[in-house]
Amino acid sequence: MTASRNQKSGQDVLPTVDKLITREILGYLNFSNGKPDPKFRFNWNQLFSEWEHPPTAHTLELLLNSHLKELEGTTAAFQEIKQAKSVIRIAFQECLPQYREHHRDLLFHISEQELIQPYFLGVLFEALLEQGGPWESTQQIVSKTIDRLNDFVGFRPVAVLENGRQMQVYPHEKFRPLPVYFRESGVASGPYQRLIEQTIKTLQTTPDDLLHQAYFSLDKMDEIAIDLRAHDHLHPVNKRTNYMFGEWDPHVIDNQGYYRRFVIRRLILDSLLAWIDENKEIPLEERLQDAAAVLSGTMLMASSISGCGPDTHASDTSLTSLLPKVARQRDDYYNRLLASATGKRAERLLKEAKQSQQPFGHIRHYLNLHLARYGAQQVQHRQLSRIYARMGFSTAARCEAAVIPCTSVRFECEIQWRITMVHLHLERYELDQAWKLIPEIEDHLTRGIECGALIDPWNILGFQGLFPLFISREDSIPDQRSEVLLDLMEEIFSAYSATLSEAAAQGNNQLKLQISDQFQKLAEKWDRYATTTVEDLPHVNGQDSFESAAHVSQILTEWKSGGEAVGDISFWRQHVDRFESAKAYALTVDALLQKHDHVAAIGLIMQWLSQVDQTGLESGPYSIHAVLLQWMRQLTSNIDPAAIPANSQSIRKMFDYLEVNAADYWSVPNFDAVLPVPEKEIEDPFEIDPEEPDEEDSLFGAAYENVTFRDSADDGIQGEMMDSGFSPSNTEIESINRQLEPRLKFLNTLSQLWQLSAAFFCETELVPVENPEKPAVLNEETRQSIAGWIRHTEHLQQELIVLLNSIWNYQIPKPSGDHDSNIEYDLQLQTKYYLMHAIIITTVNCRSARLMLLSTIPQSEAEPELTENESLLVPIYRGVLTRDVELIQKEFPTFLSNIAEIPLLYTPIDQGGKPNVVLKVRSLQMILRFLLSQLPNLGMLRETWQLLKTAYRMERSSRPEGIAVSEFDRLFRTALRSSLSAIIRSSHSWETEQLDDEQLIDIAEQLVNKYREQWLKHSRTMRLSSAEALNQEFVWQEVKQFIELYGADLFHAQYLTLGNLRTILHNGIEQYLNYLAEYQDPAHPMALLTDLEEDKIDMEEAVTNLKVIFESVIDKFDRFVEYNSTTTQSDYGEMFYCLLDFLRIEAAYERDDWKMVPLLIAHKVLAQQDRNESALIWEAVFEATSEEMAKKHLKKLKQTESKYKINLPLISDHLNERF
Repeated sequence: MTASRNQKSGQDVLPTVDKLITREILGYLNFSNGKPDPKFRFNWNQLFSEWEHPPTAHTLELLLNSHLKELEGTTAAFQEIKQAKSVIRIAFQECLPQYREHHRDLLFHISEQELIQPYFLGVLFEALLEQGGPWESTQQIVSKTIDRLNDFVGFRPVAVLENGRQMQVYPHEKFRPLPVYFRESGVASGPYQRLIEQTIKTLQTTPDDLLHQAYFSLDKMDEIAIDLRAHDHLHPVNKRTNYMFGEWDPHVIDNQGYYRRFVIRRLILDSLLAWIDENKEIPLEERLQDAAAVLSGTMLMASSISGCGPDTHASDTSLTSLLPKVARQRDDYYNRLLASATGKRAERLLKEAKQSQQPFGHIRHYLNLHLARYGAQQVQHRQLSRIYARMGFSTAARCEAAVIPCTSVRFECEIQWRITMVHLHLERYELDQAWKLIPEIEDHLTRGIECGALIDPWNILGFQGLFPLFISREDSIPDQRSEVLLDLMEEIFSAYSATLSEAAAQGNNQLKLQISDQFQKLAEKWDRYATTTVEDLPHVNGQDSFESAAHVSQILTEWKSGGEAVGDISFWRQHVDRFESAKAYALTVDALLQKHDHVAAIGLIMQWLSQVDQTGLESGPYSIHAVLLQWMRQLTSNIDPAAIPANSQSIRKMFDYLEVNAADYWSVPNFDAVLPVPEKEIEDPFEIDPEEPDEEDSLFGAAYENVTFRDSADDGIQGEMMDSGFSPSNTEIESINRQLEPRLKFLNTLSQLWQLSAAFFCETELVPVENPEKPAVLNEETRQSIAGWIRHTEHLQQELIVLLNSIWNYQIPKPSGDHDSNIEYDLQLQTKYYLMHAIIITTVNCRSARLMLLSTIPQSEAEPELTENESLLVPIYRGVLTRDVELIQKEFPTFLSNIAEIPLLYTPIDQGGKPNVVLKVRSLQMILRFLLSQLPNLGMLRETWQLLKTAYRMERSSRPEGIAVSEFDRLFRTALRSSLSAIIRSSHSWETEQLDDEQLIDIAEQLVNKYREQWLKHSRTMRLSSAEALNQEFVWQEVKQFIELYGADLFHAQYLTLGNLRTILHNGIEQYLNYLAEYQDPAHPMALLTDLEEDKIDMEEAVTNLKVIFESVIDKFDRFVEYNSTTTQSDYGEMFYCLLDFLRIEAAYERDDWKMVPLLIAHKVLAQQDRNESALIWEAVFEATSEEMAKKHLKKLKQTESKYKINLPLISDHLNERF
């Protein structure tokens, strides 16, 4: 029957149900003490089966009360009905609402109706009755009932610490999973009923040896329940093998040590139901059998990992060792299940197995794809939510977070948008509104931690920023949630600091005390977690943040009461001893700069610098580098003729103060002082031949760098700087890095300060002179200062070159060849490359500073200081900085002819490139980028084009051996973007009216077409990715055959880690194969090594194939990770070509996408210049011209997906962008 509502009378029309069922339910409610009763649970299930649609809580309450009233006094059993009446009221009116309120964070996505399930109500009433009377004590009963219900958290590592927690999780992390099966009561009525029933039948017919191998016993499975928590794709627990499929509840154990409750993730069940609904061409019974077969398989796989009890796996067992065993069990299970099928179903399954290349592959692939797509979409919406939250758009952020529910996304979003709004309110001087948000931020922080949305801070300390996936220590992985929480805490403390400072600035002492009190409490609470003791994570110190903010607010209060006098050095001199941290200095200097008190600000900065050994140069987002540059930008941006002399003098004094107070930071660190170099001379395998120019001439072959140096990942070092999540241990090279990095950062800042000051002095020369009798800005004193800075840049460059060679010659101990030593070696090697990269950046910045400073002084004074190459560049730089077009035009032809033969390609350092060559080329590239960005602003479009073509010829004229890095694409992007932007900006000042959209499109098209010809010519000569080589048919066939023959031994996921692969390539693949030959298991010889020994394949061929494969994986490592986590083919090394085939498709797409770059640059410029209509027209034309090309790639992708029955969302989503 169906429950319905009588709309006319307003009275509830109750359904007709079997009153014998309700009588037995009511009898239990009236007399039971809550002891679990299978018959009681069965009756609830029978009651629900009476309805076509699930009843509401309101309907159930009315029904039970109605029948109870009818039964009252009819028999001795119902003579007194107080208990039944009370528990019905408490259950429906109190327990259910309060249970949902208790889990408003953890189960926020679950409606009340989803909880109204037969067995859940059964266990709810049992827990309620267990509390006993008096039933008037409602709140106490409800509280204990909810505590009794909340009995599940699953696999959740808890740190063993003396923190009073006694290894317990937070109460709001535990909940009651939804029971859908009890062994003595059957399967629950509801959407999952038929699937669960068929799954149990499948498990009952599964051979005992398979069940035993998987540690699974139906006799010991008292309950199957559903984990209702929202799936969090980025949670590290999902890296635990087969975790997504479920687990034996580790906290429900019998007295013999066996687990008794199996918990399945809801996402798995929903995915299988979706498959059943979508494949209606298959008979329903067969669909259920297929889905149940896969659900049974996932349960067995999950059981293999969790085991049948706490002592199933020995302490030395790892997930790596279990993985092959579980894969074999899985394959055996599906093969036997396929063999047991009969009739037409067997024919269909065999046909589908042949198509999908594995038994039940049609549904297994669907399940893997569904999970991968679900996760990918969640990550996308998570990122959008984060962007909106950082912008302060709370509604948009919440909408994105709710698309695919995830508890962590929700809390990060709620905290982040409030932090953003705090700062926005403070910028508008809305102190009260900002302060109202702070308690809300803290509330969400606490709730997020206590429900598990954010990492438990104790685990950061207890597990050292790692997440243990299994009992073996080697199965710990970096827990990225640690840095998420640390970043949030840093931002929360910053929000507190800003609010406290604003309260002091406004003189609101009462609110200042209130904020200070709450700030201190939060700081003390946070510091108890001791996260600063974890070496490899950012240090967020609550007490330091509070004290810094408190000192700043107190000093600002005193400053305000003293009249806020600008330049009151005596006031600040009295308070300098109260500054004890970098953060305190940074906050105060920032407040002073907001008041444009540059005198006091620079005084405090110098005080900070003089005691840097105690305070440090930086603390989190606060650093002396940022405030120095902020100070300089404020001064140099003020070109008011009246302020120029004073600002010029301030700049000179600032550099004088820096030299006095910076001590060792003013010079380049000496490598011998950091770590003595062994006396034994180290052979440099890439030593420069004697006939090449000496190092100094080579390095000074061009002038270098532009006004503000910004580097990108195109740094001559392929791949990331460090493996994601890992950091080197306390090795020598890491110790060197820790000592050198702050010094190099300071020298970088110093160079940028010189660049800004040079630009300022050149700009002042263009300002009309109001009083001719007033002394010039570039007076004798200023020119002498600039000359001193120029000499110092020269000295710094020489010392940096010495340091660069010392690091280059430093040798890292070679690894033994095993996986762990390779990982450690790679971490050290990446640290070395990072250091060399930092030194190159610093040297380039110094070169740039020298070049610009030389451009500020008169040519007669500069000439003695110039090298031959600098004499070519300084006049052009001077022309750009002073906007002297004639000077540039005069010098430009000579400049072009002199640089035309200079090499513009280099071999990256990690491929054997020489650092001095990299330095020379990188410096020249920065000069070219500077000129290409500035010449269009002077109307010199022709010269811009000439320079770009010259750069192209420079790359073609000289190519180094091996892999060469081209940065022509960066030069091209700069030239086209600057030229088109200059045209649009200049059109505003044309005598005719502003360009209409059609005219602008025509001009843009002409310019882009000209540039595109050059772009396509360049593109034909370069390789975009390693996988492109596989698009040559002969290479592909050779690599595929190699994988089919030898892949089973070579391509296991546990060995294909990024660090291991990079080390293998660095030390040589032949050395790696020799290592394998030395340590291989004689009982299981590797096919490749055997064939190499028998000369069936030569070493060169093996090395070539492995090099292509390894480089392709490194280039697209995220694709490999997805392939490994979402496909069953990844378990078979001999099928590794499946991934490479997808990478071939993506490489072909990226080649065509690369050809479209000029069109995309133009579209971006139009949008950035607020020519929105023009941008839309351009977009429509681009879409029309690229449609067929996009369809071609998508067609090829779908064919490959169908061929292998694989779908990789990262690649699929990329191609579906359609350029």
